[in-house]
Amino acid sequence: MDGRRRPPHVQGAWLTFAPASDGEFLQLFRRTAVGSLDDETRRNIAVKGAEATARGEMDFYLGCPGRREWWRVAHTSDGQVVGLALPSATPYARNVGYLGVVPEFRGHGYVDDLLTEITLIHAESGAELITATTDTGNAPMAAAFARAGYRTSETRMLYSAPVT
Repeated sequence: MDGRRRPPHVQGAWLTFAPASDGEFLQLFRRTAVGSLDDETRRNIAVKGAEATARGEMDFYLGCPGRREWWRVAHTSDGQVVGLALPSATPYARNVGYLGVVPEFRGHGYVDDLLTEITLIHAESGAELITATTDTGNAPMAAAFARAGYRTSETRMLYSAPVT
């Protein structure tokens, strides 16, 4: 393909996935953190703010065994940024590292397109196993994993004290 994927939910539209600079990814980590349904992201924003939360995410994923050149930014056919897709890895398996849709494009099904892009990048580079995690309270992300054919293999419970 030529970098474009047709979102099944938007008739005639195309998303383009392309590499971007660290600065662009940092800005997108910041933008997608606002209003996130991810519990840890919400806690971090409450304690550290959006900028420090974004920097922490960026630093974390740069330190993962995944390849930086896998990272992609998604754009609409008219050049608007939809979100970011970060295929990543652990020492044990490839994974859906991070995906986020910017607030103005949430609720339009683009999460499926970002997840598909991450899955394709891993599959095209030979991954035999792709893992993913989400909070049990993040129903839209859990539903996207189910629609894409990911299956639940385990549940991990994390307990923490309330933020004061």
